[in-house]
Amino acid sequence: MELIGQTVQAYKGLGCEHIIRLAKSLGIESCEINPQGVNLENIDKIIEAVGKMKTTFHLPVEGIEGFDFAYPEKEKEIQDIIKLVNDYGKDLNIILGVFHPVETQGNLETLLKNIKQLKIPLIVENIVLTSDEEFIEAYNLFKKELGNQLKGWLFDVAHSYLRNGPEKYLDLLDKMPFDELEEIHLSDCTEGEDSHYSFGAGILPVKQILQEIKKRGFSKIIVNEIDAYPSLWSAIDSYREVAKYFKKRLYLKVTARQVFVKPLIQKKLKKADIT
Repeated sequence: MELIGQTVQAYKGLGCEHIIRLAKSLGIESCEINPQGVNLENIDKIIEAVGKMKTTFHLPVEGIEGFDFAYPEKEKEIQDIIKLVNDYGKDLNIILGVFHPVETQGNLETLLKNIKQLKIPLIVENIVLTSDEEFIEAYNLFKKELGNQLKGWLFDVAHSYLRNGPEKYLDLLDKMPFDELEEIHLSDCTEGEDSHYSFGAGILPVKQILQEIKKRGFSKIIVNEIDAYPSLWSAIDSYREVAKYFKKRLYLKVTARQVFVKPLIQKKLKKADIT
């Protein structure tokens, strides 16, 4: 496995830079950052926290930022993000940018106009709103329009489970070109909701999913797109579970760090009321 990452964003009074430092102290090797936690006002702090860590960058989505790159009326906000990525992408060690197809608002023309301005490789993610066939059609269109800028696609397991159900949620891996799959998002979900929970807090058969990914020989990037629910440490345990399947040394490193560093981190987090 090339990288195992963890989504980070500002949380309960802690800035994104603090979460990144916490992740690094626990041995986490990569983070996926997003506009909710990284902006032009705090970029210097984020760059310092990232250091040499490789990152991926998730472009804004309706469900989190309230808009995406397909919204014509959010031109200023979009241009700020484009400037951030293009001016500081190298300093942030961004190796991939993640975007969604058009969701409930906006339009394809605006989406393409905006993402074409980015100077990083991009991958497109399957979403709950689109069927497998619609996503395949969108992917082929993006390949035609973006050319070499589009490096491949991202498989979000929870999105597919919510869309296709427990019997067919892995079918997209057979329908899409597997050699163009660059990243997988993992998280647990609840019935009808993309909850971004830690493993075991929802309904996904996580062990079966990890076994299937390993059996298929996937060896690129896995990102745990998990919030600190039900706790920060459950999110870390989920990261360790992925590492145990794919990178034993990383698993042992994070496990050891958790034993020795956890008491110190808990003292610091107590002030922010995070458990």
